[in-house]
Amino acid sequence: MSLREPSADELERVIAGLYDAALQPGLWPGWQASAARVLGSHTALAAMQDTRTGEVDLLGMHNFNPQAVALYGGDYHKHDLWAQRALARPMTALRSADLCSDEEFARSEIYNELGKPYNDGAFHFVGAVLQVEGHVGSFGFQNPRAAGPFQKRHAEAVQLLVPHLARAMRMRIRLRQAEADRATTLSVLDTVAHGVALVTREARLVHANQAAWALLGKKDGVSLDAKGLFAAAKPGETAALRRLIDECTVPAGGGGVARLTRPSGKRPFEVLVAPLGARGRDDTSHRAVAMVFLRDPEAKPRPVPALLRELYRLTPGEARLAADLLADRSLLEIAEARRLSRETLRTQLKALFLKTGTNRQSELIGFLATGLAVVLRDGGAGGSG
Repeated sequence: MSLREPSADELERVIAGLYDAALQPGLWPGWQASAARVLGSHTALAAMQDTRTGEVDLLGMHNFNPQAVALYGGDYHKHDLWAQRALARPMTALRSADLCSDEEFARSEIYNELGKPYNDGAFHFVGAVLQVEGHVGSFGFQNPRAAGPFQKRHAEAVQLLVPHLARAMRMRIRLRQAEADRATTLSVLDTVAHGVALVTREARLVHANQAAWALLGKKDGVSLDAKGLFAAAKPGETAALRRLIDECTVPAGGGGVARLTRPSGKRPFEVLVAPLGARGRDDTSHRAVAMVFLRDPEAKPRPVPALLRELYRLTPGEARLAADLLADRSLLEIAEARRLSRETLRTQLKALFLKTGTNRQSELIGFLATGLAVVLRDGGAGGSG
């Protein structure tokens, strides 16, 4: 590809495309290809690194050998003359000639062991190193030696991109943080023993934790219809549930409770609908507006043994007994299953009474069933409690 001087219109289109790529990372390779055409470069590479964690975000590459990128990330970046020297002059568009002589680079390890054999002899460079919010970004365009060096006009064109690259980089950093925060929030829901679902105004499912998916999968009183909307077994109950959800967008109201009949004849599901976030907005067709909590009264509490031990200073045997009692097993059943004498279990039961401040078995079970040890799911096991 021959060197050429980019026009003002071409640069404007490149800048406009840059912001699209910042919002949709999948567009980065296409943006790099278009920017490379405008600058007359053979290859292009964009990446940024979190200086605190060392994590590298490869935004995209154009005509780059993937093996070369892997090798560069593994060790050769430590020997990159361009990057090391450009780092001392951040936010400045630089050419190879501004950083080292052709003779020096031709003798360098990175060129002879990486650029020449793997990347079409990438030799000349124009680009910039950016420092933004604890991250270092590298945006560069490369050409083989035969194409000739980039000129000052190419560096000037890249310099016009620098403030926009910095803004795009800042957008990417904040979007990644928002994505990480969202992923963390949703993963927290998976630790909750009861079913929890996030739904839109029309009752379309946005997200469900594992316990909710287990209940929905049974299709016994609550499920998703063909459109992905929450539905009950009876049309009237479906209408009531969706009305509770729809009202979550009303500034002064919304939310409530319901019981959903189960065709299996088991006790009805208990449902709590609660508003989520700001109300009264019009843009509610795709965003979650309500949380739907689902409880199966037939399910037995499944405590996390480690939490039982830590909360009440129980021995492993006492914690197992507490879990068995919550599962509605009798002392005789527990003794047979665990091959223990009833006297041993009575001794453990007395210890449980003492450590939990209870006096009767029914009081103990009620106390444990409402404690924090049953709020979370045990090791990601399915079902709800």
